[in-house]
Amino acid sequence: MNALEQILSAFPHLRTAFDALSIIVPLFALFAFAGMGFISATARILADTKGRSSFEKCARQLAFLGMMLGWILLVGGRVWLHFTRGVYVPGSVSAYFLEMSWLLLSLGVMLNSVYYTLWRVLRELPILHATIGMISAAQSSFAVVAVLGTARLLAAFAHPGAAAPGLLNLLPGDWSSPLWTVMACTVPLLLAVPAAAGAFWLPLRRTRDDFGRDHYNAMIPWCAAWARNAWAALWLVLVAFTALRISQTWGDGGFTWQEAILESSRLLFWLIPVLLWTLVRRSPVPLRHKPTLAAALLIAMSFMLPYYLDLTAF
Repeated sequence: MNALEQILSAFPHLRTAFDALSIIVPLFALFAFAGMGFISATARILADTKGRSSFEKCARQLAFLGMMLGWILLVGGRVWLHFTRGVYVPGSVSAYFLEMSWLLLSLGVMLNSVYYTLWRVLRELPILHATIGMISAAQSSFAVVAVLGTARLLAAFAHPGAAAPGLLNLLPGDWSSPLWTVMACTVPLLLAVPAAAGAFWLPLRRTRDDFGRDHYNAMIPWCAAWARNAWAALWLVLVAFTALRISQTWGDGGFTWQEAILESSRLLFWLIPVLLWTLVRRSPVPLRHKPTLAAALLIAMSFMLPYYLDLTAF
């Protein structure tokens, strides 16, 4: 750890990139893990109602991805808590919330593992099996909320007076505050991020899970459509809160044309994933769109950085 710190200190740009990735990758993986159960369980139900085996196979592939992400997050979180003594002080309030977040995450991982492990046992009970998947996803979503709340609390501790005199001051009274935008974006992210990860994951599994071209030509567009629809809802939330913020500052001259152009460019940038997933959704050969899926995934991942910065801003 000391060697890594020395290298990062010697190269400021490398430190900036490392700090950004240390936020983007774990947060994206957390959202992907938490929401994967919703998508997998939905596919499990569709396999029974529509009588298509591809949905059952896709559900299992996505469940495996969710379980893998969950265990990586669980072990990585424990290692992070061990080495970050500057944040994790035994007996402190921050330690309590960090431990609670990790425990909630561990419960979600266990439930997700049960959902995947019982696949063959509950093959003839799809509703019960899908219910377990939904419960694991709901529990994992609680873990996400706990992690986000802990991050907000730790940011408050880093800003003296931000959380005084009580925790209610962690929520701003101004509806145009970035925090309200973050909170409104959380639900669409829990649906868009796992679908984006799943759409990219499926073609990577083709060499190992050879279910035939027809399976992937059907399931990749299905995941892409799910990601597109959820991200479109996210984008509409961004538009609504941006319009609210502009309307509150435009009249008194607090918002310039230059800022309006910048905000418009930012909104158009976050619209790109919708266009890319639509391209995959309508393509007759979605397996050829791995670069398109990768580009959409990377842009969606990059959203995690401003999301986190707005979450922890005071």
